[in-house]
Order: sequence, then structure tokens, then C-alpha cells
Amino acid sequence: MAPSVAQALVMVDELIVCGVTDVVMGVGSRSAPLALALASAEDRGDIRLHVRVDERVAGFVALGLGKTTGVPAAVVTTSGSSVANLLPAVVEAHESRIPLVVLTADRPDRLRNVGANQVITQSGIFGSFTRLAVDMEAARDLRPQYWRSTVARCVAVATDSIDPGPVHINAAFDEPLVDESVTKELPPELAGRPGGRPWTADARLVAGMSIQVDEVLALLDETAVVPARGLIVVGDHDDDDAVDLVDELSDALGWPVVSEPSGRSNGANLSLAHGPLVCDDPMFVQRHVPDIVVTVGRVGLYRSVASVIAQAGMHVAVDSRSSWSDPTRTADLVLAAVPLPPSEADTDPQWWAAWERADLMAAAAVETVLGSRHSSMSGMEVARTVAACLGEGSQFFLGSSSVVRHVGSFAGRSLTEVEVLGNRGTSGIDGCVSTAWGAALGFQSLGGGPSVALIGDETFWYDSNALAVPANEQRPDLVIVVADNNGAGIFSTLEQGEPAYSRYFERVFGVPMGVQIASLATSFGASVCEVNDADELATAVAARLSDGVHVIVVRTCDRGVEAELLTSVRDAVRQAIDV
Repeated sequence: MAPSVAQALVMVDELIVCGVTDVVMGVGSRSAPLALALASAEDRGDIRLHVRVDERVAGFVALGLGKTTGVPAAVVTTSGSSVANLLPAVVEAHESRIPLVVLTADRPDRLRNVGANQVITQSGIFGSFTRLAVDMEAARDLRPQYWRSTVARCVAVATDSIDPGPVHINAAFDEPLVDESVTKELPPELAGRPGGRPWTADARLVAGMSIQVDEVLALLDETAVVPARGLIVVGDHDDDDAVDLVDELSDALGWPVVSEPSGRSNGANLSLAHGPLVCDDPMFVQRHVPDIVVTVGRVGLYRSVASVIAQAGMHVAVDSRSSWSDPTRTADLVLAAVPLPPSEADTDPQWWAAWERADLMAAAAVETVLGSRHSSMSGMEVARTVAACLGEGSQFFLGSSSVVRHVGSFAGRSLTEVEVLGNRGTSGIDGCVSTAWGAALGFQSLGGGPSVALIGDETFWYDSNALAVPANEQRPDLVIVVADNNGAGIFSTLEQGEPAYSRYFERVFGVPMGVQIASLATSFGASVCEVNDADELATAVAARLSDGVHVIVVRTCDRGVEAELLTSVRDAVRQAIDV
């Protein structure tokens, strides 16, 4: 057996015994021993193999699988520039703390730095964005302990209980790369631990403990009391326990909850349906500055909410990461877990009543403004319509920029029993379709229901290669709704969208490409339909929730019109609240 073949067989086997169930693989030559070993493992039913030609797509599919299941998927590439294409997915996995095993094939030492074909410096290529990076030397003899212990350590680091994330194994393979044994059973001399257990089992016990909120404040001041006027802001996080703890703390103290879509706290009893819009009213905020704000996870989606956090009398941040989220730089204290309610505390019923009234007034204003329109749909209306189609046990992937903000401001309460996720680590538009695809596969492998992705047109065509999938591979039940305004609508709502910059806006911000989204999707063989209004959109989504992959294109109103409409909504909300 060729040493490279033995190395590949052992590495694949150790990935499997360490619990990896999915591998996403790019196509190439230097990775041939891994490719054939994985194909053989797929034949035996030991692993699910996903093959992609575009390595950037492959990285984000693997990320989506890990994001949904909590189990690291492995992404495998050949050598050279294919490795560099994984950087966006690795960065997102790093920032979002998603377990991911990056396994890149490389040339042996003698071919490095001598101008050999398809050779770059792969070791350390991802810099500080990996939890662990290993440069595995090319096999010259049988060293199963070295191969197995390296893989086991990397999987353990990727799934660390405090700081999970991406790991990189750069494995050199020397020729011959294949022989007939690569597709056969693993020989006894290469076997792992008895009973199919990992070579090194990670039994470290690390846990975060919740303590009562009055004890938390006592860490700052022994005489501190729990303020009656508090606010809880929930950002992107991966702590399932936090959802119930937020609801419990909010109920006990009468503190309103403002949840970003992937914060999963929209179902809290005191959650605000239009929190970002309420916080955008300067007069209301001036009268209702919280004495304390508790933030959970990665916050910062809305400028209006960030402003309230910055003004609060005290800020307690809940985030177990070493690089905890505090973009306003106001955190007085950082905790690993959401605090428990105190045994005794003073509450102010008028505090919650004021926020509840403002939220109800905002809802009425939104209905008045959006309900009076009869022209082409806006992004806000698309968000509301799609969110209302999702039932309990479904999954909702949100693209970046306008989409996620529209859902959070206009449709959050529709998602109380829905798993909401997105690439919130770096909030980029790259890889969103691929991540949604991988997330849907993982979600449904665990018994989850249908998945819907809502993204913008640029986000879609930027990652349209995600639809290039071999015909014999499993497809998830995934509906991709594309809000098409022919450009980057988010910029119309920011400072650069003001009239003073209109001469250059389309040239350097809007950048209309005129891409025919339906035709593009059809070219990949996707099922495509185009809709024009809310009723058509709702009907189209409902009809396609459980029948493979579908793309629904919604042509929305002009970006400038949508920006004006959003301004009208904000003005109407302020007028309604300030009456």
C-alpha cells in the first residue's frame, strides 16, 4: 500500500470515528487519495459526501452544515489557489464560532518554494482565523498514530465547548497518490482504537454557570440594587439555554426584549415586534433611557438599538467568547451566561407599559404606511410576507444587508417557532446561498422541516455557483426567495444615499448589473418562478416548501422609492409614539 493511500484512509476513518458525518469536497488531483477514500466511505454508508467544483461554495456548504448540526463538516480541497478560495468561509466560521475542519492536500516539502506547478504556501494561509493549524508532513512509511492523533485533536479543538471554530489540516501527499487499496477496507495494521472510539477522546469539562442578577451587580458594587428600568438586547448567538433564560429574566423584571432575528428571542413574552423602530424615536428614547441594558451574544445590527445601549446607565454583556461583543465599548461587566432573576426585586409596571404602547403604536403606523401601497412590493413587504409563510419547525436563512434588517424591524414576531440563522459573523454577501444549502441539509438530516432563504439579488448572483450540484446528490427542501431591486439597496438608506451624493450613487454604490435572476437560476437547472405581489409570493412559497430546491424571484420597487418608504415608516412611527 502506497504511504499516501494509507495516510488518506486513516485520516478519513478517524474523521468518521470522531463523529464527522458530512464532507464537502472540491475536485482536484493532489487530493485524489482523499477523494477515493471518501467515495469508498460513502459507498459503505459511513459518510455523506458532497462534491462541488467551486471551492468557495464548498466551504460555505460545510459551514452551513456545521452551523445547523453543531457537528463539524470537513471541507477537502486540492493544492494551490483552491485553498485560498476557502478563506471567506473560514473567516465566517471563525467569527461565528462554527466548527469546521479544513483539510487541504499539498505537495511534499521538496516541491515547495522551487516554482513547482500548482504550489503555493498553504501552511498558515488562514492566519489568525483558525483555532489550530497543522502542517502534516508527507507519508514515507506507516504512521497511523501520528495521522489519527492529529485528526482527533483537530476535531476536538473545532468543537471546543467554549470557543468552537475552524481548524486547518494541511496534509502533504507524495506520489504515488493512488493504488487499488484506496477503495478497499482498512487493513488491521492501520486500525484505530477498539470499539470505534476516537484516538484521543476529549473529556475536558468546561461550563458556564448562571447566577442571579443581583449577585452579578454586586460584583460591581456591593450596595447595588437591580434597577426596575431595564432592557434586554439579544444578538446572534448559539446558546440554546439563553433563549429560555432571557424569557425568564424579562418576565421576572418586566424588562422589554429587543431581539435580532437570529437571536431567537422574538417569542419571549415581553419581546417587542418593532423594537428597532421604537428605538429610532429620539423623543421616546430620551424619556425612556434604561438604567441597565443586558446584551446577549453578538449585537450591532441596528444603529438605533446601539444608540440606546450606549446611553444606558449600566451595560452587562453576556458572551462566553474571549473576544466578547461590545461594539459600543460600554460594557461594565461581561458574563458567560444569562443571569437568573433575583429572589426579590422592585419592578415598575409603567416601564413595560410604556414600551408595549410604543410597540403597538409602531405596529399601527407600519400597517398604515405599508398597507396603503398598491404598487410594486418593497423589501419590507417581502420580508413580512415570507416570514408569515413559515410554520413551526421550519428554518429561515437570512441574507445580509437590507434583508435581515427588514425582517427584524417588520416581521420578527412571525418567527417565534422558527429557527432563524444567517452569516452574522462578518455579515458578508459571499457564500449565503451555499450556507443556506448546507444549513438546510443539516437541519433536515436532524428531522427538521422545510427551509426558506431570503436574500437580495446581488447576494444571489454572487454565490449562484451554489446551484451547480451533481445530479446524483441529495437536495434539501429549500425555497430561495430573491428580492430583486437590481443593485445594493442597503446603501440607499445610509448617508451615501442622500441627495448630495446622487450624481455618483449608482456608479459606486447602487451598481446595477441588470442580471436576469430567473434566467441565471434556470441556467443551473433550478426550478424558478417570478411573482409580483404579496398574494402571489405567499402562494408560491407555500406550494414549494416540501419539494426540493426552488428559486422565487420578486421584482421589488426602485431602491430610491424603498428608501423614501422606509423614511415614511420611521416618520409615521415617531408621530404615533409621540402623540
